Amino acid sequence: MEPTLDPFALVRDLVAKIEKGINESANPLLKSGEFSRVANKVMSAATVAKKLAQDLTQRYFEALNVPSRTDIVALNDRLQSLEDRMIVIQATLDQMGAPARRAALPAPSRTRKPPPSLDAVAMVPPPVAKSIAKPARTRRSARS
Repeated sequence: MEPTLDPFALVRDLVAKIEKGINESANPLLKSGEFSRVANKVMSAATVAKKLAQDLTQRYFEALNVPSRTDIVALNDRLQSLEDRMIVIQATLDQMGAPARRAALPAPSRTRKPPPSLDAVAMVPPPVAKSIAKPARTRRSARS
C-alpha cells in the first residue's frame, strides 16, 4: 500500500518544526534581564508616543474649532443625564396630574334612565337658524 500524500500534515509538521526552532533560540533571550529592560523601555516609549499623539490631535482639533472624540463623549454623557432627569420629571408630573385629570373629567349622571344612544341623538333634527330676512310675500289667488 502506498502512503498518501497529505498536504495538511506536511504544513503541520513544518509549523511544528519552525515553532520548536524559534522556542529553542528565543527562550534563553527572553529569560535574560537585558531583554526585560529593553522591552520595558520600548513599552514606555510607545506609551509616551501615544500620549503625545493624543495631545497633538487634541490641539489640532481645538485650532480647527472642531470637537474631538472626548468632547463628543462628554456631550453624549451630559445629554444622557439630561434625558434621565427629564424621564424622572415626567414620571413625577404624571403621578401628580393623575388625580387632577380624574377631577377634570365629568362625573356620570346618577339617573335611573340610561344615557341616550348615539342613534337617538343622530335622529334629532338640527336646530333651525332664524333668518333675519323677512319671508317673501305670497300672492293670494283669486279663488280664496
